[in-house]
Amino acid sequence: VKNKIVLSPAGEILWNGTAIDQGGLVTNLHQSLELPVEPELQFEPDPQASYDLSAKVLNIIKASKVTKFGFVGNERYAVFNKAPNAH
Repeated sequence: VKNKIVLSPAGEILWNGTAIDQGGLVTNLHQSLELPVEPELQFEPDPQASYDLSAKVLNIIKASKVTKFGFVGNERYAVFNKAPNAH
């Protein structure tokens, strides 16, 4: 089981594709910890997402005490100074 948080360039927090606010994020994180098996939490901010929002969301995640957490999608940016999908 996985949950995915995406941050959009427009400042939205998306939980498995559904827009939520910071309070909803806290609720969802706490509910996920009550499940018999803690789901993996994937974090994928859009490259154009606000740094401030990214920092706030990471602080919320840290405070929630989730243990199965990882960044996803950053492999697309492994080569610096190269646009994604450029050849």
